[in-house]
Amino acid sequence: MRRATAAAEERAAPPPAAVPSLLKWTGSKRSQARAIHALLPDHRRYFEPFLGSGALLYLAARPGAVAGDIYRPLVDLWALVRDAPRDVVANYRQQWQGLRAHCPDYFYEVRDRFNRSRDPLDLNFLTRTCVNGIVRFNSRGEFNNSFHLSRPGMDPDRFAAVVARWSGRLAGVRFVAGDAEESLADASRGDLAYLDPPYAGSRQRYAADLEPSRLFRMLERLNRRGAKWALSFDGRRGDIDLTHPVPRSLFKRHVYLRSGLSAVNKVLNGGLDSVHESLYLNY
Repeated sequence: MRRATAAAEERAAPPPAAVPSLLKWTGSKRSQARAIHALLPDHRRYFEPFLGSGALLYLAARPGAVAGDIYRPLVDLWALVRDAPRDVVANYRQQWQGLRAHCPDYFYEVRDRFNRSRDPLDLNFLTRTCVNGIVRFNSRGEFNNSFHLSRPGMDPDRFAAVVARWSGRLAGVRFVAGDAEESLADASRGDLAYLDPPYAGSRQRYAADLEPSRLFRMLERLNRRGAKWALSFDGRRGDIDLTHPVPRSLFKRHVYLRSGLSAVNKVLNGGLDSVHESLYLNY
């Protein structure tokens, strides 16, 4: 691969209105999805091995695309949105009404139930009603964020419209519940992978962390196979440079994309720092 010699570019992300918010997830790229999508090259098949809230999938999905995540309840939820959207909407409506009748106790009942059963429909409800939509897990893999007292969740009718839009976009997409390397197993020349892994500077904000060295080996394998890829990774928060060193032999271009204010930093530290995240491209 040719080495990148120029300084990283900086771009402002367009407004996120084109991507409907189906579920909340830490690290969502909804605010950047259109800017990232505009930088994607022509390709045969699309791969997204760190699915999360799937913001870019909404724009890039086509039959034959592969999307995966190591967290099975999340993948199961996406499959339900694709295959049984009416069930997803009906369950959310029932849960939303349960919360209105027994607030906030109902939220904690569902959270306890989810941590026992890992029901994907309970996960959907929790992501829509927890504090600032920040999905967070403890060291035992249990969902541990609290109820957002001033936000009782999206109105069910509005949620139904969002699910309908998403379900149509997911036709023909194959979901994989497993390690990122499973999702990328068939990626080869002519294909494109978008990777949005847990960032090097994050801890206990995801169901599972990923060592950067292992991520870089994945990228090296994609390079050897001739696949194109785009990687979102650590960038800057306010005046603090959190950019994690990515081997220069792996990529050709490095762009900073503005993603708004840090919701996690606001909750943890009370700050309102502007965030610019890195996007690395091997083309």
